[in-house]
Amino acid sequence: MTSLITETVAARLDLVGATARGQDLYAGVGTDFYDRLVGPDRAEVREVLALARAVPGPVLDLAAGSGRLTVPLVRSGHHVTAVDLSADMLARLRGAVPHGATVECVVADMRDLALDGRYGLVILGATSITVLDREGRARLYAGVRRHLDSTGVFALTVAGRASADRLAVTTDREIVVPGSAGDEPYLFAQQIEDDGAVRVVNWVRLADIAPGAEVPVLTSRLHVLSPEILADELVAAGFTAPRISPVRTPVPGEILLLTTSPSGDRGGAR
Repeated sequence: MTSLITETVAARLDLVGATARGQDLYAGVGTDFYDRLVGPDRAEVREVLALARAVPGPVLDLAAGSGRLTVPLVRSGHHVTAVDLSADMLARLRGAVPHGATVECVVADMRDLALDGRYGLVILGATSITVLDREGRARLYAGVRRHLDSTGVFALTVAGRASADRLAVTTDREIVVPGSAGDEPYLFAQQIEDDGAVRVVNWVRLADIAPGAEVPVLTSRLHVLSPEILADELVAAGFTAPRISPVRTPVPGEILLLTTSPSGDRGGAR
């Protein structure tokens, strides 16, 4: 089984005789950390709201997490179904929904969508497409096609060239993450595997590293994907060639938005 603990983190813990306890970044205690890490990020919100205004029908938010995109959509009056594999994440989302608003939350694997009805807009934000391997992406595309209106739009984001270089090298650094008791320093470690195709990433709270301790290590395994790779896959899966546009961020071109629709020829879907 491939280890999700990076060599950097393993060596850091070995120095003090500590051991790693790997934990999913998107469940359990990882839920709170992930929410603190990305919750304040407003990237993509403006673009997603503009798409939702232009496309009629309900919205399907895949890998919705704690509601970074779902909640602004609901506040803007859209009917949203939020899908996530983590019940912990969706519990946080429900708690963030404005009073009186309704969101349909579904605990499900986005690779195996089986929902009632069709959607005018399906979104997959936060570059979450990178959690899926090639087979998983093919299953996702087929499921999205089944759930989209014939004139519906599928929108997803991926890292642009401005950040691609950072995603392609092994690195470790300290980062500060906001918390209820103040900022907390973490060790962030990224290890590149499979000839540059995969990133294994770890986050460890520095305060937890102590002699003899069993240290929680939040882990994720992500695929390095370019917009060109995704565009080719989408066309092969029966979508139109996607329009690729930059998401407004402090660093231009850091995140790219791909928008596409069913091509009308379902022979390529699989």
